[in-house]
Amino acid sequence: MAELPPILTIKDAAQYLRRCTKTVERRIRFGQIKSYKEGREHRIRREWLLEYEESLIRKGEAL
Repeated sequence: MAELPPILTIKDAAQYLRRCTKTVERRIRFGQIKSYKEGREHRIRREWLLEYEESLIRKGEAL
């Protein structure tokens, strides 16, 4: 994925994070990744995904 679009699907987010879609769905359910629903589908703003990624980096620095 060259550049992240402004709004991502769960599949897009999973590809970016190199995780399966079930992992992204679980992290949304537990409130680790912010999202909103458009119909039955979750959408994730690019900023929210990058915030989540940054939180992972900060956790790694604390170890």
